[in-house]
Amino acid sequence: MKIKPKGRKIYRRKDRIAYHKKIRHDAGNVVLTVLIAGAVCFFGYSAGAPVLKFLQEREILSPPSAHSVEITSAENVSPESVSELSPETESESVHETQPVTELPTEPETEEDNLGFVQKAPSVQGCFLDASALMSEASLQSAVEQLPEGISHLLIPLKLKGGNIYYATSVQDAARSNAVQAFIPLSEIYQTVSAKGIEPVAVINTLEDSIFPKSCPDAGYLFQETGESWTDKSASDGKLWLSPFSVLTQEYLSEIAEEIETAGFRTIVCDGLAYPNFPRTELSQLDPKCSEPERWQYLAELLTAMRARASETAFFVRIDGTDTLLGNTEALSAAEAFPADCLIVSGKPATLQDVAQLTEISNSVPVILEYPDTEIPKNLKLKSYILHPQE
Repeated sequence: MKIKPKGRKIYRRKDRIAYHKKIRHDAGNVVLTVLIAGAVCFFGYSAGAPVLKFLQEREILSPPSAHSVEITSAENVSPESVSELSPETESESVHETQPVTELPTEPETEEDNLGFVQKAPSVQGCFLDASALMSEASLQSAVEQLPEGISHLLIPLKLKGGNIYYATSVQDAARSNAVQAFIPLSEIYQTVSAKGIEPVAVINTLEDSIFPKSCPDAGYLFQETGESWTDKSASDGKLWLSPFSVLTQEYLSEIAEEIETAGFRTIVCDGLAYPNFPRTELSQLDPKCSEPERWQYLAELLTAMRARASETAFFVRIDGTDTLLGNTEALSAAEAFPADCLIVSGKPATLQDVAQLTEISNSVPVILEYPDTEIPKNLKLKSYILHPQE
């Protein structure tokens, strides 16, 4: 068999030219089709919009639903269309279109950055001499002679040393012969309040030599011998009540409860202090006596008293001069308690002295006690307590 050679394939020029012409013709058709379609859309929309509007006005066609309308401004939103909006669309449209009005903010003041601001109650008070409690007539006479403008009368019901100047029903007070006056508490309260003056009870807490004499366990004891510790700095061998003693806490709590029951709304706790223990004797006493933060036991004593007189405000009276000199135990106890107010004794002569005493605490408001029959006009104190006997 004879094999015929393939040879080379030859393209004729005429066929290639026709092929390229066909490609150019097809591309031109595509471009022309796109241009015609764009022109139809443009002129169709321009002509169709008026026609569509005409048909809708003649109610031949219904308008599109509210859900298909895109809200762009508050001016284009009618009440009818807003009511037809879905909750999601309505919230979005209101958020986008309604202007937001910011409320004016008050500028910060210096007090806002201070934290605690002194807010002492409005008190123009005066101490009553304990001798006025010996009879109803003497009490009535003392109330009549009070200076003008007095709003509160501070009544010493339990004095420094331990004497009690009212007819108490606390049995420990009667057994220790502490009672020196016998006017019922209710009568004291009524006599003072009848004059439009607020009665305030004052009790000395720990400067008490009477109760620990009849009940040694309420005072300080030597651990080895069990004998009562006496303050030899006093001429008569003074005793003190110990804040650690459960008997002391119970005794003072009963007195506080009795005062509240009689109607008093405020109790001032005075004498909240430790004696000056000699260093040679501290090691023989309860270790709590030498703890660096023993002021906490003073706060616990106040807490026990408040537990029995929970509806009464508790003020703490401190010596302003001693506190400024570094004896801050009563102040620390009052702040930790916390007390409702501090009564700070002192005799400020200038406004600088007043500022120093009133700013003695960062957490408890302060009322100044002035040892005279009236406050000097240059001090301009709104709240004060007069104590002429000091």
